[in-house]
Amino acid sequence: MISHKNNDIVYVRMEKGEEIMDSIYKIINKYDIVSGWINGIGAMENIRIGSYDISKKDYHEVDFKGDYELTSLIGNITQKEGNPFVHAHITMSDQECRAFGGHLFYATITATGEFYINVTKNLIDRKLDENIGLYLWKFDHCEI
Repeated sequence: MISHKNNDIVYVRMEKGEEIMDSIYKIINKYDIVSGWINGIGAMENIRIGSYDISKKDYHEVDFKGDYELTSLIGNITQKEGNPFVHAHITMSDQECRAFGGHLFYATITATGEFYINVTKNLIDRKLDENIGLYLWKFDHCEI
C-alpha cells in the first residue's frame, strides 16, 4: 500500500492481495484520523457484503468469489466506543456488468485500489440505538 497526505486529503493506492477494510484501518492509524469520508474504485475478489435486517437487528451477509470491479466505495470514519470505526458501502460489477451492492465487510484487491480519505477535524461519535440495533451518529451538542 502506498499513501500520501496532502492537507486534509489522504490518497491511497492498495496493492494486489491487500484487504480493503484492514488497509483503511492501517491508514487511519498511520495518520491519526479521527473522522473523515472515504471514496474508492478498483478491482477485488473474496468479497463479503451485506444488508441490514432491522426486524432481526442483524446483517444478511453474502459472499462473492471471483473477480469484480469495485465501481464505487463510499463510507465514513467515526468513533465507536473510543476507537476508529469505518462504515463503508460498495457497488461492484461482475464480468457481465451486473451490479451488486451493500455494506462492505471485507474484500481483497486483485489489481489495484485507488482511494482517498477527506479528513475532517470534527469528532463524530457513535452510540448504540437499542431500537434499531446499530451504533448511530451521536451529537451531544445539537438540538433534537
